[in-house]
Amino acid sequence: MHCLTGLCGLIKGYIRVFRETWEVRKSLDTPYRQEDEHAFLPAHLELIETPVSALPRWIGRLIILFLLTALCWSYFGKVEIVAVATGKILPSGRSKIIQPIETAIVKQSYVRNGQVVKKGELLLELTTLGVESDLSKAKSALKLASLNQLRQEAILLAIQENTVPQLKNSNEQVTFNIEDRLFKGEQQLALSQYLTWVAEKQKLSATILQKETEKKTINIQIQKLIAMLKHEKERRNDIYGLYKKGHVSKHEYFSQENRVIELENEKNIQQSKIYELEAQLEQVHKEYKVFEQSFQRNVLDELRKANEQVEQFILEVEKSQQRQTSSKIYAPVDGTVQQLQTYTIGGVVTTAQPLMTIVPQGEQFEIEAMLSNKDIGFVNEGQDVTIKVEAFPYTRYGYIKGKVKYFSFEAIQDEKLGLVFPVTILMDKSYLNIDGRSVELIAGMAVSAEIKTGERRVIDYLLSPLKTTLDESFKER
Repeated sequence: MHCLTGLCGLIKGYIRVFRETWEVRKSLDTPYRQEDEHAFLPAHLELIETPVSALPRWIGRLIILFLLTALCWSYFGKVEIVAVATGKILPSGRSKIIQPIETAIVKQSYVRNGQVVKKGELLLELTTLGVESDLSKAKSALKLASLNQLRQEAILLAIQENTVPQLKNSNEQVTFNIEDRLFKGEQQLALSQYLTWVAEKQKLSATILQKETEKKTINIQIQKLIAMLKHEKERRNDIYGLYKKGHVSKHEYFSQENRVIELENEKNIQQSKIYELEAQLEQVHKEYKVFEQSFQRNVLDELRKANEQVEQFILEVEKSQQRQTSSKIYAPVDGTVQQLQTYTIGGVVTTAQPLMTIVPQGEQFEIEAMLSNKDIGFVNEGQDVTIKVEAFPYTRYGYIKGKVKYFSFEAIQDEKLGLVFPVTILMDKSYLNIDGRSVELIAGMAVSAEIKTGERRVIDYLLSPLKTTLDESFKER
C-alpha cells in the first residue's frame, strides 16, 4: 500500500514538472538571430545556436518513406507465377490434310506455302499410272454387258409377245453412247436366237400336227374296221346256221370265222397304234412345254447375269473415273496453304502421304508444348498463356495470348528434357504485326509458352528463404 502511494506521488511529481516545463518551453528557446549575428558570438555559442542543415533531415525522411513504400508494395503487390513450356505451332483439328488416294506422279503444282486459296481451286495435278487403260477396259466391258442385257430383254419380250425382237436404243444405266456396229450386231444375234426359238417351236408343232393327223387317220380306219367286223360277224352267224342245216360246207364256215378274227386283230392293232400315238403326242407336248420353259429360263438366267455384269462394270467405271478425278486435287475449303511437301514435277507421291495442309480462314492455330514434371500439378484447362514466337523477338514484336485447351497426365520420355507432359494451347490469333504489316504464323514455328498458374506477394520472395532457414534450423541430422 505504501509502495502504491509512493508510486502515485512520483508520477504526480513528474506530471507537475512536465506541465511547468511545458508552460515555459518557449522562454527556454534560443533567441532568434540573423545569420551574421552568429559570427559575433563566442565559438561554443555559435556552434550551438547555428541551425542544423535541412538536407540530411530530408534525406532521412525520404529514406524512411522509400522503405515504407517498398514494404507496402511488397505486401500488397503481386507478381504472376508462370510455368514455361516449349513447343511448336500446329494447325487445329479442323485443318484439312491433303493426301493422294494412291501412288502417283506429280504432274503440276499450282500453289505455294502461305498462298490463300478458294474452295474448289486446283491445287495439284497428279498422273496415276494405268488409270486411263483401266477406264477404257471398264467402259468396253460395260458396253458389251449392256448390249447383252438389251439383247436378253428384247428376246424375253419377243417370246412373251410372239413378236420380232427389237433392241432399245439406250440404256439408262450407261451414260455413254454405244457404237452402231455393236448395236446392229446384237440386233442380228437377238433375231437369230429368236428365229431359232421359233424354228424349234414350229418343228415341235409340226410333229404334234403330224401325230394328230395320224391319230385321226387310224381312228377312221378303226371305225371302218368296226363296221366291217359287224357285217362279217352277221355273215358268220348266217353261214353257221346254214352249216348246221348242212347247206354249206365246214370249210366255208371256217373261212368266214378266220375273216372275223383277222378284222378283230386288225382293229386291235390300230387301237394299239392310237395308244402309241397318244403317248407320243403327250411326250411331244411335254417337250414343247419344256422347250418353252427352258428357253425362257435360259434367257432370264442370261438376263440376270447381264444385269449383274452391268452393275459390276458400272462400279468399275465409277471407280476408274474416281481414280481419274482424284488425280486433280482441289481445295476443300477457303483457306491458306501450309506445310507444302512436294515441289518437284515428276516426283512420286505415295498413298495417304500428306502433301499439304489447308488451314481454313479464321482458323485458330494450336500449340503442342511440353511441360516439365515440376509444373504439371499447377496447370489447369482454361488458364491464360503468353506465347512468345522464337522467330520474332517478343521485346520488339510483342507476343500472343492464348488459353490452355488440354493437357495430359501421361508422361512422355524426352531425350533432352526427361519426363515431360504434353499440353495443347489454343492461340487467340495466328499473326503478328511485323513492321506495320500482319505476318501469318506458319505451322512448325517454335514457341515458348508461359502458362499463368497463379499469383504471389513480393514479400513472400523475401520471407520464403528466411522461413525455409527457420524451418530447417534447430534440427539434427
